[in-house]
Amino acid sequence: MILPKGTPFMPEGLKLTESDLIDMLSNLGTHGFSGYLQIELPKSKKGYVFLSRGQMLRAFEWSQDGTAKLYTPERLFAKVGDQSAACASYVLSGDMASQLAYSFGFEASQDWKAQFQQEKHTGFAVFGNQAVLFAKGQPLQETLAHRYGQVVCSREAVSTLLQQDQASQVFSQQPAKLEQTAKRLHADLSRMREVRLKSVSGFFATKDALKVDAELAHEWGVKGTFTLMVEDVEGRQIGTLKTHVGSKKPLVMEIPLKIMQEWGLAEDQAVIVYPHVES
Repeated sequence: MILPKGTPFMPEGLKLTESDLIDMLSNLGTHGFSGYLQIELPKSKKGYVFLSRGQMLRAFEWSQDGTAKLYTPERLFAKVGDQSAACASYVLSGDMASQLAYSFGFEASQDWKAQFQQEKHTGFAVFGNQAVLFAKGQPLQETLAHRYGQVVCSREAVSTLLQQDQASQVFSQQPAKLEQTAKRLHADLSRMREVRLKSVSGFFATKDALKVDAELAHEWGVKGTFTLMVEDVEGRQIGTLKTHVGSKKPLVMEIPLKIMQEWGLAEDQAVIVYPHVES
């Protein structure tokens, strides 16, 4: 999915490092920016950070297979590191940026009229090189702006496009489902912690469960036995396993040696963990 572009805010393809991006995000927030940043990441992935009226809304990584992974801006920028990445930023209205920030949950569809007018979806429809954004089945329109880059928003221009009935691409979803998915993913994001692995084996080792320290369990508000999600630092899911308190070192997770070998992990490797929450 290629998101419709707003009005360019800086030269497209500008090379920025991780520290540059952190500074830029701070400056955009200070100046009440509405729109989004687009970052070219390794392996043909793209990073997006959405802001509305200076408030950071959402950051995610988009892969060519159509999957999206939510991140904090800092973790997303860390994928650039000391190298530089081609970046761009696009201005939209605050309302448009807020709706497009849900694009991680949009799905491609064919009949745009049914999706937007009957199903009351939120998303966007592309007409050639122009796009119209919708919120709950209604096109987003502005009284003071004719368009933001590819995004058409004046009443007359929107009406003209919709009458053509020739949308080439449509991406949308039901608002209630978007809210539910966003709530769950943001809850996961707030619980994510980086820990180091310590392999355990022998007669007294737990053979089928992970162990975390009590302080981490307290932060999560979990007790007893729970399910832990384990990802690598790139955000790829490694596995899930039952977990309980027992590790003696802060931010060190004990993992049975056999499971560590099955998962292809290494001693002292950094991973991202968070408790699984039923959706």
